[in-house]
Amino acid sequence: MNYRLLWAGAISGLALHLAGLGWDVYRHSRDVTLAQREDVLSLANPSHLMIVAGTAIMAACLLGIAVTWMNERRFGGEGAFGGLLRGAGLPAVGIAAAGSIWLASRADSSGHVHDASHSHGPQQAIVLDLPLARAVGNETAARFVASSGGHTHASAGSFGADAAMGEGSAHHHHAEVPVTAEQLEAAAAFVARLRTAIAPYEDIRRAMADGYLQITQDLPGIAAHFIRLDYRNDGREMDPERPEVLLYTKRLDGTWRLVGAMFLAEGVTEEPPSYFGPLDAWHYHENLCFVGSGVRTVASREQCPGAFTARTPWQLHVWTVPTAGGVFAHDMPEIDPGAFPGAVLPAAQELRAQAR
Repeated sequence: MNYRLLWAGAISGLALHLAGLGWDVYRHSRDVTLAQREDVLSLANPSHLMIVAGTAIMAACLLGIAVTWMNERRFGGEGAFGGLLRGAGLPAVGIAAAGSIWLASRADSSGHVHDASHSHGPQQAIVLDLPLARAVGNETAARFVASSGGHTHASAGSFGADAAMGEGSAHHHHAEVPVTAEQLEAAAAFVARLRTAIAPYEDIRRAMADGYLQITQDLPGIAAHFIRLDYRNDGREMDPERPEVLLYTKRLDGTWRLVGAMFLAEGVTEEPPSYFGPLDAWHYHENLCFVGSGVRTVASREQCPGAFTARTPWQLHVWTVPTAGGVFAHDMPEIDPGAFPGAVLPAAQELRAQAR
């Protein structure tokens, strides 16, 4: 075996590994939210793939050098033990190394961080097995996330409460939510009207032309928020024809996509509005700092170089695309972190660059 060829391969693998590291550092410097969306090691990420490929090439070449050296010098002796050591020892090391890379690629950086703090209460979910569920979406079985005073964060599939009662023979059931048929019908009709009303805004250019301004970055779980200021205090709370905020994200398919709307209460109150009983899960945020097309949480007004909001009105997300989280859930699990990277540039700046 030519040692020079093996050493050249090892050096090439090291160079590929370092190039992948450099590219990954560059990507993180361009998108500060990337760390929130990536797994520990994702082979779908080209920079991570370069790191892994470079490491694998380098390791294979170094193992080849070690095998050649051991065979030339008959490491372990001429007996059966020596032959077994030379034949199986280093391949076992190689398999273990490959296994560790595979395990790292399967690791999930679970959990998520919201840039804006918010207050919430207990959350439950209901699955509607009714004909009216078609109006809310067959693909989600019209799953509504319910809350009497806000929301909590629940992972996809963790709907309902696992309660046990002992009355002779114990039984298990989901938490019961006191919702009426009228509330279910009203919620389904509201979502259907909203979908129809915002359909023209599937094209984000139309939304911006009609006055919707981007006020947050493309956040994992809750998308980018575009507000229409003339709807803010128009006396028409929870009007599906006039949503105060539209929600867009690039995390689903890599293009700006309308995924829902957000409604704002007319004033700042202690108790949230209630339109569908326990179905609509309102929330609010505190100490927000809006700078350009981004938002973050600060400790005080003095730390905000832009527009500071001590407390927002109550807010309600309504997701109009299929989601396992629920129509009225605070988060949309499919975009936390999302199959594609979030937007790096504000939508207006990105679209102007594409036009040029």
